[in-house]
Amino acid sequence: MNEQQARDDELEKIRSEATSWLAKMAKAQHRPNVEQRRPEHDAMTPAKK
Repeated sequence: MNEQQARDDELEKIRSEATSWLAKMAKAQHRPNVEQRRPEHDAMTPAKK
């Protein structure tokens, strides 16, 4: 295996680790809690059938 190939393999490994880390962080991100809808909101919203 030549030096260039070894470097490319190392970069690919780092890139995939970074990608999976980012995906994990995005999943773990806390989303704001959506409050229960209050009745006055329902009055403004067409009924779903």
